[in-house]
Amino acid sequence: MRLRLWHQLFLLNAALVIAALAGVLWVQQQAFRRGLLDYLNHLDQQRTAAIAAAVAAHYRDTGGWDQLRYRPRVWLMLVGAELGGAPPADDPARMAGPDPRAPGPRGWPGEGAPPRLRPEQRPLAPGPPGLGQRPRPGGTELPARLVLLDTQGQHVAGFAIPEQADYAVPVSLDGHVIGQLKLVSLPRLRGGDDLEFVRAQAMTAFGAGGVALVLALLASVAFGARLLAPLRRVTEGARRLAAGDYAARVDVGQGEIGVLGHDFNRLAMALEQASQARRQWVADISHELRTPLAILRGEIHALEDGVRSYSPAALASLRVEADRLAALIDDLYQLALADVGALSYHFALLDLGVLLRDSVESHAEALRSRGLALELQVPDEPMHLDGDAQRLAQLLDNLLTNAARYTDTGGRVRIQAQRSGQGWLLHVDDTPPGVPAADLPRLFERLFRSEGSRNRDCGGAGLGLAICKGIVVAHCGDISASPSPLGGLRISVYLPIVGRR
Repeated sequence: MRLRLWHQLFLLNAALVIAALAGVLWVQQQAFRRGLLDYLNHLDQQRTAAIAAAVAAHYRDTGGWDQLRYRPRVWLMLVGAELGGAPPADDPARMAGPDPRAPGPRGWPGEGAPPRLRPEQRPLAPGPPGLGQRPRPGGTELPARLVLLDTQGQHVAGFAIPEQADYAVPVSLDGHVIGQLKLVSLPRLRGGDDLEFVRAQAMTAFGAGGVALVLALLASVAFGARLLAPLRRVTEGARRLAAGDYAARVDVGQGEIGVLGHDFNRLAMALEQASQARRQWVADISHELRTPLAILRGEIHALEDGVRSYSPAALASLRVEADRLAALIDDLYQLALADVGALSYHFALLDLGVLLRDSVESHAEALRSRGLALELQVPDEPMHLDGDAQRLAQLLDNLLTNAARYTDTGGRVRIQAQRSGQGWLLHVDDTPPGVPAADLPRLFERLFRSEGSRNRDCGGAGLGLAICKGIVVAHCGDISASPSPLGGLRISVYLPIVGRR
């Protein structure tokens, strides 16, 4: 099943939100665990300092380390008192039991002292409530991570391994260091209460993350609907456009989708104009073809009915209309070839001045018969050009024919040629009548006539200038229309010296 665009956007956004939330929660939990561990170690360091002060006080009261060295229970009770366990007895000697240095039953000093054992081998009598049994070496509770050393570095009390301790507090009495209390920091959270607290915080964080995820997905749905609404309007407009409704327009607001909507409207407008131009083109061609055919049919019917006698004049009239129809069909064929790029061109090096002189010579008699003067102004130097001599001659013939057809009797036509950059610039000027300024840009449209001067009584089908434009474009040139200094129309043609496509 193919996913729609909004489904893809939703899944992409959901994946990004889930990945972002998972990353944030993982970083938050790691930072929280490290912070909590650092906080617990800091608290243990503060407690270690307090225990060091209590140990110093016990040393002062007992006069040495023997009570702590041989009585692990005394050490545990001392640590427990500082940690909030059972308070120590008022009499330290009574709390500690018999003095190990006192004479034994036989009166020998030290006979009552227990043998020296390693800390983990020493038995521990049941202590006060809340202290429990001897801490396990390597455990995470604070008594298991403390070790007391004397000034020579010998073990006094505690169950930690001195080499693993990373925090030390000197035990001082009256300004003299009498020992050192070391602490092994927690490597990780292992206590039940601590882990339970971490789990509770994790559940809270995951709950908040789940709520945030749901809200983000709901916002994603709303945002996707709002984002894709303009696209749906564009899609609907495209469907209408494909169905032939070229008046379809969309309004999609601003942003990139707004630009898309603007381009769609421009496309729809261009298609609408093309459709209108096509309909107008078909109508104009039908009309242009109908006119000479109607004349031919009328002439033939007149001859058949005997209304008009068969004569050379009647045949000449029929030939004129047939030639007019043939010229129109040939012009349409030329335009069709130009549109599909099939109009053949044979480029070669030629002299544009020679073509101009030949065209003027061939049209001089026709213009003189219409009472028009023809002027030619070209440079004396050769006007070399890379072009098709036959198509350029057709271009000049159409321009001169157009000027002769739409210039009043007694006027004149002037052709000027000059060098312009990397090409040649031609001006074909004629005397009144001119062309309204509003019609100038449309003169090169097919079948277009300016109402003031170009009519069917004296003009052709309106295809000559369209063909001229096709020839100029094929030579990579430019053609334009403007008011003439002589009062009529100026056609300007620019042809580059190298004009191959």
